[in-house]
Order: sequence, then C-alpha cells, then structure tokens
Amino acid sequence: MSMKTPYSNIRKLIEIQKNISYKALGSLRPPGYAPRLVVGLDAAYSRIYGGVAVAVIIDYVSGSLLDYSVAIGEPRLEYIPGLLAFREAPLFYTALQGLRHEYDLLVIDGHGISHPRKAGIATHIGLALGKPSIGVAKKKLYGNEVYIKKLGECNVHPCTIGYVADPETGEKLAYMVLPNKRSRAPIYISPGANIDLETALKTVTSMLKGTRLPLPTYHADKISKHIARLLDRGVLKPNQLKGGLGRLDHFMPRI
Repeated sequence: MSMKTPYSNIRKLIEIQKNISYKALGSLRPPGYAPRLVVGLDAAYSRIYGGVAVAVIIDYVSGSLLDYSVAIGEPRLEYIPGLLAFREAPLFYTALQGLRHEYDLLVIDGHGISHPRKAGIATHIGLALGKPSIGVAKKKLYGNEVYIKKLGECNVHPCTIGYVADPETGEKLAYMVLPNKRSRAPIYISPGANIDLETALKTVTSMLKGTRLPLPTYHADKISKHIARLLDRGVLKPNQLKGGLGRLDHFMPRI
C-alpha cells in the first residue's frame, strides 16, 4: 500500500505544480477546431490491487464508445487534496498507451485550473501530452461559488447554475452545471490546458446525454468500478492483462 509522503516531498510537489500552472495558463485559448475523438479518464480502486485506471475513446458526434484500455497498479502516493495528479496520472498515462486511435481532446475526472495552484490533474495531463484537456469534477476543490440561477429555475438541462471564482482575483475558474433534472448537485467544469473555459463548458455540456457525467467520463467511471469489483471478487486477475494493460471485452459491463 502507499506510504505516507514526507512533508518535504509534498512541498516539492507543490513547487512542481506552480511551474505547471505558469505554463498551462498561457495555453488557455480556443483550440481552433472541433473535436472528433474524445478520451475519457477515470479511476476506481480495488482493495486488493490498488488503482484501476480506464481510458475510453468516444466519437464526439455520435457518442459511440469506440475503444478503451485498462491499467492496474498500486499508486505511489496516498490521496492528498490538490495532489491527485501525482497519485493517478501515472496510471492514466499507462492506460492511454493501450488505445488504438488518435484523439483530439481529453476529459478527465478531476479538476483543471479550479485548483489552489491552478494545476489540477487535467492541467498536468493536458500540458504533458500537448492536448486540449478538461476537468470534470463531482465536488468543488477550491474557490468561491457564485450562483446565477437557483436550482428551481432550471427548466432546460444541462443547466449552468453558476461559476467558481478565484477568492483573490474573482477570475472564473470553473462552471457549475446541473446535468439533468434528477441532479441535486452540480458538476464542476474547468479547462486543464490548451482550451479556454467557454469552449470547455460548451464541449462538456454537448456530451451530457441524460447522465450526470459527460459520456467520456461516464463510460470510464462505469468500466473502472466494474473492473475493481471483479478484482475484489476474484473473478478477474491483473495477469489477464498483458503487462497490466489492455482490453477485457468478455468482462465488460453492458454500456
């Protein structure tokens, strides 16, 4: 299992994030093209084997699930708020290697610039890969929530109910969106790298098809949790993936 990280190492990781933020903030502009193939990244955790990272590819226009890859491994860092990238990104990079298609955009379970140092996991990954990346988180990590609509005022969904502002500058960091009529809590959409906030909002809301999460992370979330359950029940072993990476078609949940 992961060992507790010394405070001195945590400070070094924070300094790395400050450098990442400086580079990423200069990239927050419209990509200049519409995505065709979109990657979704999410991870679940097995009690026995650790992290289960899943990368999926969907067709942006049709919403069809085209490909996926699974990577299993023990994280090298315990969960520390604000440092999720150092825990999960290495497994995501491994999972991405198993995809058989090129892609235009990454949608990642987690935050982009709506982060204390404007360097969430979506920022790390988008900057490292040189791709537009968007963070879609289930909970706020940082910033002040500014509401522009009350929940009862949402007659059409998805519905943008407000945004998250930087506590010091007032800058918009993320949008808060109620995905569907059943939602009681918003998702938080923020740019990671190589894309701007408004384009991130438009892109993600166009992929909300009655689900709480956009299709890329919806599929990645569902598959990762399914694989983690099979691992813990002993139905599946990591060695059924060559090098801990690959496809498991006969174990997949019904999508």
